[in-house]
Amino acid sequence: MRDIRQRNYTLGLPAALAATALWGFTFLGPAAVAPVNIYCLVVGRYAVFGALSVVVLAIHRDKLRQLGMPNVLRAMHLGVVGYIGFYLLLSMSAEVAGGVLASTLTGLIPAMVALVSNSLEKALEWRRLVLSIVVMSGGLLLVNGGAGALASGDGHDTLVGTALGFAACVAWSYFVVVNGLLLRRARTPVDNTVWTACIGLGACCASVFLIPLARSAGGPSPFADTGTFWTFLAWCTVLAVLGSWCATWFWNIATRHLPTTLMGPVIGMEAVFGALFNLMWEGRLPTFHELWGGLLVMAGVFLCAYLFHRARVAAAG
Repeated sequence: MRDIRQRNYTLGLPAALAATALWGFTFLGPAAVAPVNIYCLVVGRYAVFGALSVVVLAIHRDKLRQLGMPNVLRAMHLGVVGYIGFYLLLSMSAEVAGGVLASTLTGLIPAMVALVSNSLEKALEWRRLVLSIVVMSGGLLLVNGGAGALASGDGHDTLVGTALGFAACVAWSYFVVVNGLLLRRARTPVDNTVWTACIGLGACCASVFLIPLARSAGGPSPFADTGTFWTFLAWCTVLAVLGSWCATWFWNIATRHLPTTLMGPVIGMEAVFGALFNLMWEGRLPTFHELWGGLLVMAGVFLCAYLFHRARVAAAG
């Protein structure tokens, strides 16, 4: 098992969970700024993320020069694919075939990341990995209420929506796997703050292409009145700082200390945290599917972590 003994699980796992919790928090954004359309929120959020990134890069000019332009562009392309590409494809999937199908398909992401990463890292025996993936995927299906997702809607729309949703899963899986490869294979240590800022700059630049969608998607303008504007700006700032900057920063820490194979299942916690924050927002208790789905996801994640721990102890012995 490749370099499994050198990984710091005590630091990496809490960092990964913190990142997924912060990404889960962003699920509140659309409801918080409604009826302003979600594309406006995305453009505003990544504009703030980009502005923050520019300030950080200006402060850390020396480290930016050390990183080098090729690595800057590599980090920026992760922001384009992982943040804007993923969100745009997922939104198109939801628009064509419905939000239930789109959200259900995101359950493929942890499995995709784990399977691709384990083929590269060979961090865990396949028979052990599959069990945790099955448990977690079943939980995600329950959390997202996807049991009837494929049974509704026009057949053509369902097919197109499924293709778009699958492409969205590929985009986010690409971000996770390639981000890990780039950070671990860098010839010199990469400063996490500068790397995060470069990802944010890429996401900000790509979000410009969402402006036409924001203008045509309907709903009131975020500049319609003072109250709407300040609420919109506050949520853009909170989501940019917590859900973009801090989440990415924590995720990069986890990437340095955990096998990407383990980080795949951990991504499933994003849906659990998102559901939890929405329950708090709506002031209600979870349904049967939400409760047991969330418990299954957590069971799958911690089962995978336990199996990795056992593999590390065996490798050390």
